[in-house]
Amino acid sequence: MDCIEVEGKTYEEAIKKASIGLNVEERDLDVEVKEIDTKSILGLLGSKKVRITARIKEKNPQTITDIFAEKDTPEEYGRRFLQELSRMIGLSFNIKVTQYDERLIFLVQCDDGDILIGKDGEILEALQYLLRLAIAKKYKEAVKTLVDINGYREKRKKAVTIMAKRLADKAKRTGRRLKTDPLNPYERRIIHTLFKNNKNIATKSEGEGHTKKVVVSFTGNMNVKR
Repeated sequence: MDCIEVEGKTYEEAIKKASIGLNVEERDLDVEVKEIDTKSILGLLGSKKVRITARIKEKNPQTITDIFAEKDTPEEYGRRFLQELSRMIGLSFNIKVTQYDERLIFLVQCDDGDILIGKDGEILEALQYLLRLAIAKKYKEAVKTLVDINGYREKRKKAVTIMAKRLADKAKRTGRRLKTDPLNPYERRIIHTLFKNNKNIATKSEGEGHTKKVVVSFTGNMNVKR
C-alpha cells in the first residue's frame, strides 16, 4: 500500500497517522488536504477534523531545483506565502520576520490592515492558521508561528492585560471566580503568563474549541474587617 486516507483533529495529527499507516517518515509523504471540517470563520478556526490523502513519494534523482528548494527555510517560505496572498487579494504587504522563544513571528505592515484583522482579530487568527498549515504541510512538522498586522497584537496585549488585572482585583475583593470573554490561544497565554508567579491568583482555560474563557480566581486569604 502506497496511499492512505486519514483524518485527525489537526493537520499534524493526520500526518502522524499517515506516517504510521504507511510505515515511512513524515518527510517521505506527499500530502493532499481533502477536507477541513469547521463551523467558524473562513472555514479555519475551531476546526474539528482535517482529512488528508497521503502517498509515498517517488524516489526520483534530485535536480538543482530540488536541492535549492530543500535549502529554503520556513521563514523564507512563510514570507513568500504571505506575499503571494497579498497579491491575490490586491493588497501590499511589507513583511519582517523575527524569531522569539522558538516561534517565528511575521510582522506585517499593510494599508487597510483592519480588513485582515477583523472583529476581535478573528480574520487575523484565520490568516495565522493558514500560514501555520502551509508551513506544516511543506516541512512535515509543526512550526510555532505568530502573525501580527500593524501592531495589533501589542495593542491587544495591553488591553487584555488591563482587563485581566481588573478581574484579579475584583476576584480578590469578592472571593468570586470570574471569567473573561472567549479569547484565542495567544490572548489566553497573555493572562496565564501574567499571573504565573502570583501565589494569590490562579488562572485556567475553560471551554472547547479555538476560543475559550479564562477563569480568574483569588487563592489567598480574604482579609475581612469586622
